[in-house]
Amino acid sequence: MDISTLLGQAASKWPAAPALHEPASGRRLTFAQLDQALTAFGQALDGLGVEPGARVALLADASVDYLIADYGCMACGRVRVPLDPALSLGELLAQWQDAGAVLLLFSPAYQALAGQLQAQGVHCHPLASLTRVAPSALPARPAQPAQALASLNYTGGTTGAPKAVMHRHASLCGVLQNIVMARAALPGDVLLNVRPLWPIAAVAVLAHLLSGGEVVLGGRFDSRQFVYSLRQYRVAYSSLVPTQLLRLLRECGSAPVELPAFKSLDIGAAALTGDVLEGSFSLFSGRIAVLYGMTEAPWSCYLPAAQMAALRADGESAEGVVGRSLFAVAVKIDRADEQGIGEILLAGPQLMAGYWQQPELTATVLCDGWLRTGDLGQVRPDGLLEVRGRCKDIIRSGGKSVQPGEVEQALASHGAVREAHVLGMPDLEWGEQVCAVVVLEPGAQVTAEGLQAHCRALLSRHKVPKHVYFLDELPRSHYGKVQRNRLMAVLATAAC
Repeated sequence: MDISTLLGQAASKWPAAPALHEPASGRRLTFAQLDQALTAFGQALDGLGVEPGARVALLADASVDYLIADYGCMACGRVRVPLDPALSLGELLAQWQDAGAVLLLFSPAYQALAGQLQAQGVHCHPLASLTRVAPSALPARPAQPAQALASLNYTGGTTGAPKAVMHRHASLCGVLQNIVMARAALPGDVLLNVRPLWPIAAVAVLAHLLSGGEVVLGGRFDSRQFVYSLRQYRVAYSSLVPTQLLRLLRECGSAPVELPAFKSLDIGAAALTGDVLEGSFSLFSGRIAVLYGMTEAPWSCYLPAAQMAALRADGESAEGVVGRSLFAVAVKIDRADEQGIGEILLAGPQLMAGYWQQPELTATVLCDGWLRTGDLGQVRPDGLLEVRGRCKDIIRSGGKSVQPGEVEQALASHGAVREAHVLGMPDLEWGEQVCAVVVLEPGAQVTAEGLQAHCRALLSRHKVPKHVYFLDELPRSHYGKVQRNRLMAVLATAAC
């Protein structure tokens, strides 16, 4: 199966049904109109001399034009290369060159940045000029080979050399099948998108369309507008990244809101910790679903809202629980310790083909059909997968291993602590020292010695932080991960 065929089938099933709605511009497309726009986009690329198989970079925010280009590249035999507009000029240029892209399509918001890239030799073209709906019927598009490259997705933040995950039509179809089966959306259900669509989120939006649902493109996330939009458009599904969820809770609080059409909010497992989990579960009256995956293996496990609610009704916090593997996905725990905790390995059709032009790196994470996720976890007696941290974050101190998550939980149980991040710092005698960076609740006061005493009552001696640092906030990426390089720079500045 391929992306072109799936989109064509959706247009045949629901030709007159609404597919895309962009309130900011008033633009609406039916499934038939969307399908024709994708074909017209391919013809426009033909007119620009962009050959089949060529890489086309996208520099734009979530919009109807963006999705036409994103899906149009894949449906018409080109390779989508979505770029993060927040990257610096140098980082964007490095990704462009690494991909060997032949064209960069940009929206008006990034015209100045596109001009700078063009001055560096990048072939840039306005996105909107290629995304018009065809005035008359166009012939059906041909199917694409299942093993043809469909997407390059750059990951790894803003440090180091570019690293692009390769997805073929076959693997993306595996991802789409997982999402359609897990979410179980019905034709006519509305999904509100307020997320950036790079590097892989556009695929989750596509899965909703392939269920016959309507997608409302809500523009950039506004914490004061979000709940109102859920009501206004009678939204059934939405998804937030960690930074958005935190802003929403700070703006709206956690009192339950009345949303009669709402079914669930999809949240990545990394976002649901402590107060965030409690607040979001309360705000949405239990309609919280958890997904687990990564760009290399999107949507591999899922915990539906009903199962999340059942766990919490049984007295569990459900923190770290990410549900069961989806459809053809396999999960196993490698080199488990006495508690059953080890590295999570994934297999299945949703796996990436590898890293673009990096066979050595690919070989370190893809082994005999299994993806080494770098995550620590365990399969519980009830069969649910529980994520417990990152392998590379394990601290080796004096010959003993310390899992940062365990220390973070101990710190977070102190009433004055809002957030805690635990890491290992080099030490000549011990190899690494356990250190903690803590964000306090507003107005709260506690000393480093007080937190160390609190931990000694809960943890083995070697797990108690040797140093505790206090910050106003932890430096995080858009997806909620603490950025170690930035954190170390902040701590170095604070120590001066």
